[in-house]
Amino acid sequence: MNIVILTNDNFFCFTFIKDLLKLRKDDIKLIVFSSALIGKRGTFASIMWALKKTGFRHTVFKLMVYGIFRTAGMICRLLPFIPNHYSFRLWAKHNSMNYISAANINNEDIVRQIKSACPDLIIAANMNQIIKKQILAVPSKGCINTHCGPLPRYGGISPYLWALANNEDHSAATIHYLDEGLDTGDIIVQERVNVLKNDSAFSLFYRCCLLASELLIKAVDDIEAGTVKSYKQDLSKKTYFSWPTKQCVKQLHKNGYRLAKTKDFVKAIFKQKPRVK
Repeated sequence: MNIVILTNDNFFCFTFIKDLLKLRKDDIKLIVFSSALIGKRGTFASIMWALKKTGFRHTVFKLMVYGIFRTAGMICRLLPFIPNHYSFRLWAKHNSMNYISAANINNEDIVRQIKSACPDLIIAANMNQIIKKQILAVPSKGCINTHCGPLPRYGGISPYLWALANNEDHSAATIHYLDEGLDTGDIIVQERVNVLKNDSAFSLFYRCCLLASELLIKAVDDIEAGTVKSYKQDLSKKTYFSWPTKQCVKQLHKNGYRLAKTKDFVKAIFKQKPRVK
């Protein structure tokens, strides 16, 4: 089965997908890395927009996650004997995989390259761009997405963070088909991830990613075998959240949670898997 992956080069995307990569390396014909930031803004403009929209604490959190794992990836590049758990792009390079970068995933040239890979299945892993009809129509077995939220509730951006801000007792790992809506496609598999008393936004997202990684492997196997079963979302129960607001982050802290703790980064860097459910 020919597979194309649409993703980002960050720690959480690699967490989603790396176990599947080990099992399906020969099936993966193309990896498309999104190079888009926020909208069509450059790096500085994106940071300033995030500061204004999401506030100082959330912006620093995102920069820390980016900086720490980008540094870890650079160390793995310089010292190849250190196992790479951090950079999808570095993995692709070391394994001589076919990969490209795309500022606009729906650009004609990018779509042409995706079509030339003749995918049976397209997998989107934490993709930060809307995938349009001209790509959705390409694979014979459809396009699937990984989402760390209990769809149809908590569609959109950073569902794990919004869950803590809304004082929910759980989030979820969901594998679903992509359609032209925003997180509205049929669900293949979904499992609950309980919120723990000592959770942070980082640790909850990490645990959702680890579970999504397991579910993704099973979903792909079932799709290939033709035994996959999916069900429509009850869109009357749908909720959708965009970028976390300053008030969202403030409420998260008021509820007793944090965006991240030092131990979260230590566990992730040294691959200490936390309790998943």
